[in-house]
Amino acid sequence: MKSISRVCIAICIIQSVVGFSPPISKFRTHHVSISISQLSASARGNTYKPQQEDRSTRYNNNDNFYDDLDDEFENDIIQQERFTGSINCKHYGECPGCVRDMNIAEIDVIDSARLYFSSSSIQKYIIKNNNKSRRYNRYDDGEEYDEFYQIKIPSPIKQWRTQAKLAVSSASTWSRSAGCTIGLYQRNSHNVLSIPDCAVHHPSINKAVEVITQATQTVKTPAYDEDSGEGLLRYIQLQVELSSGKICLSLVMNAEKFKETQPHLSYLVKELKKYDTKKEKDDKLWHSIWVHCNDSHGNAIFARDVTRWHPVDGPPYIREQIPGSDPEKREGLLYFQPFVFRQGNLQGFHDIAKQVWENIPVGSKVCELYAGVGLLGLSALLHHGKMDQQLQEEDSRDNVHSADTMNGGLAWLRCSDDNPENARCFERAVNSMPMSITGRAPRKFNKDGGKKGGRGGRGRNNRRGGRGGRGGRGGQSSGEMSIKDLMDSMNSDNGGNQRAPESNPEDRVTYMQANAALALHRGQALGANVLIVDPPRKGLDEGVLEQLSLKHNPNQIYAESPALISHLPRHTINWTNDVQTLIYVSCGFDALARDLDTLLTSNAGWKLESATGYVLFPGSNHVETVVILQR
Repeated sequence: MKSISRVCIAICIIQSVVGFSPPISKFRTHHVSISISQLSASARGNTYKPQQEDRSTRYNNNDNFYDDLDDEFENDIIQQERFTGSINCKHYGECPGCVRDMNIAEIDVIDSARLYFSSSSIQKYIIKNNNKSRRYNRYDDGEEYDEFYQIKIPSPIKQWRTQAKLAVSSASTWSRSAGCTIGLYQRNSHNVLSIPDCAVHHPSINKAVEVITQATQTVKTPAYDEDSGEGLLRYIQLQVELSSGKICLSLVMNAEKFKETQPHLSYLVKELKKYDTKKEKDDKLWHSIWVHCNDSHGNAIFARDVTRWHPVDGPPYIREQIPGSDPEKREGLLYFQPFVFRQGNLQGFHDIAKQVWENIPVGSKVCELYAGVGLLGLSALLHHGKMDQQLQEEDSRDNVHSADTMNGGLAWLRCSDDNPENARCFERAVNSMPMSITGRAPRKFNKDGGKKGGRGGRGRNNRRGGRGGRGGRGGQSSGEMSIKDLMDSMNSDNGGNQRAPESNPEDRVTYMQANAALALHRGQALGANVLIVDPPRKGLDEGVLEQLSLKHNPNQIYAESPALISHLPRHTINWTNDVQTLIYVSCGFDALARDLDTLLTSNAGWKLESATGYVLFPGSNHVETVVILQR
C-alpha cells in the first residue's frame, strides 16, 4: 500500500517539474496537489520552509509528510471497498433491520441531504473559497466529483453493531418448554423474526442470543404475550464491551417490582452463568447481567424510572477507550451503564469524535449540550491536551519558550445532560484521565457504581473471595451460585435513586445535570467560543434554538459566570453571545434541516463551513450528519 502511494507522489513530482501528466484514473490526487510546492522544492534539492508557523498550525501538522499521504490513500481505498461492498446477510429481505444489502450509501435520506445542501437557498450561506466546503465525494463508480455534502462510511459494513435491543415472544403457543424466540418484529406486525446469523451484529451478540434462547428452553422461561398481558420476558438489550468482547445483558421483565420476577429470573440467570463456568477467562461471554422491570402497556422497551433497573451480576460499568487515547498509556476510559445512551456503532462514532476535535480551535473554551457521558467533549479535551503536551516537549528540546503555551490544550470544558446517571459516568471518565489534562486530582467512588446497598454480583452473598455457592471455600469461589444465594443477593435493599455528583464550578472540567435549554440559562455557554450539540432525533430544544438565533450583542460584557451579569434583566441576556463555532452532530436529518433553516435565516450571522454525512449504521436508511457553522 505504501509503495502505491509513493508511486503517486513521484508522479506528482514529475508533473510539477516537467509538466508531464500520466493518467491516474484510479487514485485520488487532489489531496497531493495542495503540496506540490513542497514536493517540487524537494525534487530540486531545496528545503521547503513555510513563511510562518504558529502553534495552531503545528497542532494539525504531521512531521512525517509521506506517512500522512500514505494514510490518505489507504483510507480512500478502504472507503471505496465499503461503498461498493456487500453485507451478504442471509436474513436480508425478510428482516426489517436493513433496507440495503449492497451500495449502502444509496439510500433515500442521503439523497434528500444532497438535494438540501445543493439547493440555492442553502448554497448562499456556505462560506466561499473554503477548502472544507469543496471536497470530492463518491466511490461507488470509481469517479469523483466536487460536492459540499461529503459522505463517509466510518466502520466495516459487517459486524459493526455493538448494541442491540431485541424483542421476545414464545416459541410455541402450546408449550412453555419450547422456550423463547428472540429477534426483530416483522414488518407491519408484532410477530418476532429470529435472526441468529445477523451479519451486522457483533459476533458476541449472535452468540449471546443463541445461549439465551437455549437457556429459556432449559428452564422454561415464560415469554410476554401482548394480547393477554401475561408472561415475563419482554425484551433483551445486549451491549458489547469492545475491549473484551463480553456482553452486558439487560433482561426486560413484565413486572412492576423486582420480586415479581421470581423464581423464573433466578433460574434463567443461573442457567446463563453456566456457560461461563466452562470457559477460560478470555472466552467468557458475560460482562454483567441486569434486570429492568417494565409492566407498562405499549411499545416502550424501558420505563423512564431509573429505580426499575436492578444489577444482578458483574461490574456496574462497561468501560471503553476514549477516542484518540492510547490503551498502553492509560489515557482515559468512557464509562457506560445500560440505562445511559450508548451508540449502536461505537467504533464508527470515533470518526465523528475525530472530526469534532479537529474543528475546535487551539485553546478554546468548549460547552457541550446533550453530552451523554461526555464522549465528544472528553475526546476533544484529551486530543488537545496531548497535542499541547507534545508541542511543549518539542519546545523544551529546542530550548524554545513559547509565549502562547497552553496548559492542557482546551481552556475549559463544560458538559451537561438531564440524566443523572450520565453525570456519574462522566465523573468516572474524568477521573481516569491524566491530571495534567483534566486539571483535577483523582477522586474516590463507591465500588457499587454509586448505589450504596445495591444488588449486584458483588453484594453481601456474592462478593469476590467469599463463599460462592456449593463447594465454595473461603477466598475461592467454585464459579457456581446456588438459587438461594442468587435470590438473597437480588432481594437486598436497592437504595433507590440518588442525585448525580455535583461538579465544582471552579474546576476546568465540569458537568451539569440539566436539560439543554436550562443549562444555557444557567450560564453553561457563557464565555464559550465553541458549542457542541448532539441532540436526539427531534433536534434542538426550542429554548436552545431561540438562543442560537439571537444576534450577537457586542455591548454585552464578557462573562464566564452568570453571577457577573446577574444585574442585567434576564430577557436581555444572550446566553450564547460568545459562541463563534457551532458543531452540530445530528442523528435525525429532518430535524437538522429544520434547525438549519432557522439558524441560517436568523440574525445570528451563522454560515456553513462543512457538512459531512456518516453512514454509521450500514444497511439502514439512516445518516449521522456533522455540520460546522461559523460566525
